[in-house]
Amino acid sequence: MDTTEPEKEQSFLQKIRGFQSVFWIVQIFELMERGAYYTFVPIIVYYAQYNLGVPVWIAVNITIFMYPIQYGLPILSGALAEKWGFKKQMFFAYTVLFFAYLFLSFASGPLTLILGVMMIGFGIGSYKPLISATIAKSTHQDQRNMAYSIYYWFVNLAAAVFPMIYVALEILKLFGPSLYAWVFRVGAFFFLINLVILLTIFKEVPRSGNVRTVKDVRKNIAIAFRDKKFLVMVFLIAGFWALYSSTLNALPSALFNFKMVPSWFGVMILAIPNPLTIILAGPYLAKKVEKLESLIAVMMGVLLYVIGLAFIGFFGLSLNWTFVIIGIVISSVGEFLVAPGYYAFVSKLATKDKVSAYLGTNFLSSMSGLWLGTLVFGILYTVIGTQFERPKLFYGILVALGFLLLIGFMTYYKSWGQDVIARANRIKAMEEGEEAAARDKASKQGYPMIEKVFTFKATPFLVAILIPISIVAGFMMGTDTYYPPEEEGSTEEPTVVWEYLSQTYSLSDSTNEGQESSVPIVVVGESVNYINVSLSWTDESVRPGLRNLPDSFEIELLPPNSTTPVDSAGPISSGNLLISYHPSEEGPSETGEWTVVVRCTEAGDITGLVGIIVRQSDTGNEWSLSAKAEYLTKAEG
Repeated sequence: MDTTEPEKEQSFLQKIRGFQSVFWIVQIFELMERGAYYTFVPIIVYYAQYNLGVPVWIAVNITIFMYPIQYGLPILSGALAEKWGFKKQMFFAYTVLFFAYLFLSFASGPLTLILGVMMIGFGIGSYKPLISATIAKSTHQDQRNMAYSIYYWFVNLAAAVFPMIYVALEILKLFGPSLYAWVFRVGAFFFLINLVILLTIFKEVPRSGNVRTVKDVRKNIAIAFRDKKFLVMVFLIAGFWALYSSTLNALPSALFNFKMVPSWFGVMILAIPNPLTIILAGPYLAKKVEKLESLIAVMMGVLLYVIGLAFIGFFGLSLNWTFVIIGIVISSVGEFLVAPGYYAFVSKLATKDKVSAYLGTNFLSSMSGLWLGTLVFGILYTVIGTQFERPKLFYGILVALGFLLLIGFMTYYKSWGQDVIARANRIKAMEEGEEAAARDKASKQGYPMIEKVFTFKATPFLVAILIPISIVAGFMMGTDTYYPPEEEGSTEEPTVVWEYLSQTYSLSDSTNEGQESSVPIVVVGESVNYINVSLSWTDESVRPGLRNLPDSFEIELLPPNSTTPVDSAGPISSGNLLISYHPSEEGPSETGEWTVVVRCTEAGDITGLVGIIVRQSDTGNEWSLSAKAEYLTKAEG
């Protein structure tokens, strides 16, 4: 009889305590690097236009100088790290990135801006594969899933928290667009922190000795590209990353070029909804995605991303900026479905000995999609958005292309989807057994209605109808006024001509004894020079033998949004009151709605000649008020 107790499952805290110290060190590295990157990306287009005065067509295309290096260089940098050591490679990358961000903060025009962006791409490309490889080398197989989940969480934490800090500083008016160069200098400081940690407490991870060469990479690409089903998917997923690029470049430009957001809305706010959505909704979405076939998840993600673009372009640019945030959140959910769905799809196409060849070529889809998308949509936005002043038409075209891409995915699924699923099941059965393949197939039957939507014969035709509708809708929404950055960012002081203008008011009314009436006087212009108020009244005439005791009034002058009078007159019974208010250095002079309060303090009754016996009670009296306000105004010449 076996008397051994079953091994208890470790708690979450016990699991994370099991990670080596080097694992947590590289999380700090990633937090600093992503903190610099995700505060650089959202402001670079705005910074180029409004801080450096770079033409819009260069600003929206600025990242095309970064993406090929950023996504292409990892082919070599991973191999160099295995040959020369991870610590040396990280030291090189962090040094480059330190000087790159510092150099960018002192950029003065298009050339230095492009050089700074290229240096950042070179530094990221030198560093990009090292963190994931270090995590793999410093964790056991049974720790790997949790390790990469923590890593992904740190990436999104940096992407959300660091922009939030800048947004908070802008709200408190401690920071603003004119200081955006300091964002890059702070980014450079982050890499200084990484260099100190690297040189003091980071310990070198063991190298495998299997150094990949450019020849190996070419061989992997050749193996993967002989599979036409994979090649077509690379083309389609590149189209998705092209759509994604518009959110990074065209969107911030459109919002500020056409003043679609309030003055307090900083461009850094646009960086927050995406990672925050993934942090908050990611765990829930991950569980749901597990029940979807990978291609269905990809198509669902593309559809949501297009819906998000529609919210941004058709509602955010037309009705209210809050729809822009809603659109980004919807698109973020779509992106979350596409990325893991695509990786799951690729991992099923080949056996374990070839899957690295397929996964190793993924950089081609992201690099080509982001590069071409930035270039094509940057030019398209410049022409349609700024020259024709039709940003909504630009988004109509984006949405139409998104629907066209969705048709491409649905056609792919209809043509090859079942073959790919069958191939994945065969590979699963061959490597893990028939039971594992059957369990995996059964787990993908969670949402049959979603699959029916994308496999229904009429769905591609319905989506095709939305393509011209999107373009026509964008066109029918009309034009918007384009405000060139040069106008908004101009430091030239306009010539100011000051002049005095005046307004006059007159009103007649009546007020009962012990009550008051308020007369608004709206004064425009820059500041009040003086306000004169005159109140007059006359006692009612009576027949001979009677006497009308005098009526008494008083008046007060109240400045805008105040109950404290700046001047008053009365109460008197003479029948005329005057206020002549000239603001002193401490007195209020703001324009707006001033108020004259007319108060009847006493209404004299009608009596006999001796004034003792009341013959008739007087409840109030009529009065006439006239006012003149002179104010100072300016006209720009």
